[in-house]
Amino acid sequence: NKPNPFTGVTRGAGIGGLGITVEGPSESKISCKDNKDGSCSAEYVPYVPGDYDVNITYGGEHVPGSPFKVPVKDVIDPSKVKIAGPGLGTAVRARLPQVFTVDTSKAGVAPLEVTVAALRGSAEPVHITDNGDGTYTVEYTPTQEGPYAIAVKYANEEIPRSPFKLKVLPTYDASKVTANGPGLVSHGIP
Repeated sequence: NKPNPFTGVTRGAGIGGLGITVEGPSESKISCKDNKDGSCSAEYVPYVPGDYDVNITYGGEHVPGSPFKVPVKDVIDPSKVKIAGPGLGTAVRARLPQVFTVDTSKAGVAPLEVTVAALRGSAEPVHITDNGDGTYTVEYTPTQEGPYAIAVKYANEEIPRSPFKLKVLPTYDASKVTANGPGLVSHGIP
């Protein structure tokens, strides 16, 4: 989806027509402009990644090097990676499995790297599952309470707001439990 420019120089080649075709996994938009100096500025826009052959002919014959073999890579934009889920929130508890989703569907195809670490400890094991639709499920289990950082890299580049800071709560908090009823009154049971 990005223009790939090149220049063809026909000066001194005699009278003939310049031909440009692009063959590959998708159609490509091609444009060519005569520079009126014996050269032309051309560009093509492939729509999907893959291997393309750029054929350039003059007078019906291939020019030297044609067809040019061009690998077209996906456009990668880590700023378009989104993450969400309870494993990033305020209710994360130590020693309980946590999960969140990384959505790379609008960011191109690239390697995903996730690191989960306590600020006073080492990195925790992380399990990443490719869901096959441009999203990934990330699972981890924090081993201790306290501050943690979750770093998410796409194409070896931090995504926006990474690393994500969170406070892992204790596995349980007895102070949040209440008990009442007639069997607990201090004046005795009749």
